[in-house]
Amino acid sequence: MTEIQRGDQIDEQVLVDLLQRAQKSGDPQAFDGLYLLYADRVFRFLVARLEDYEAAEEIMGQVFLRLIENVCKYQISPKDNVAIFSAWLYRMAYNKMVDNLRKQKRSTALPIEQMEAIAERKSLTQEVEERVDFDLLLQKLKLLNEQQRQVIVLRFIEEFSIAETAQIMQKSQGAIKALQHRSLESLRRYLVEK
Repeated sequence: MTEIQRGDQIDEQVLVDLLQRAQKSGDPQAFDGLYLLYADRVFRFLVARLEDYEAAEEIMGQVFLRLIENVCKYQISPKDNVAIFSAWLYRMAYNKMVDNLRKQKRSTALPIEQMEAIAERKSLTQEVEERVDFDLLLQKLKLLNEQQRQVIVLRFIEEFSIAETAQIMQKSQGAIKALQHRSLESLRRYLVEK
């Protein structure tokens, strides 16, 4: 097996191999591989929605614990496992986030200082510009409704296709296209207002 690096591009055959090993023998290295492929993606998904670094990290841990407990329930398909498994895992993350929000009934802003932990090393100027842009975007995303935020995060932060986003959000592709259009138009208006 090739060595998997954190955040690598997800290859269909590598994913299927990891899932088969995790399901058949509970191979810890297979779970490590799944974690390396998906941890940063799930974390970004959660942080963009919660705006709380610590809560996102906590929920991410719960999601991967749940993955370990339920990996045998995932049915490997003949093709498109990257999209199908990703949708399954993101749905699990979304549900876990909603459960935690119901329990807490509060959310806090993400301090810029904590973004250093997830930001790649770039020049100081690039880091500052990206933090300011990301901070502004997070502020404006708060003005959108829950579904609008979710479609923006899945399509443009996580870079899922229309079909994958539809599967994760459990909507038709046409509904996702319309929601994406409305969401982008609303976000554009909010960004212009500043």
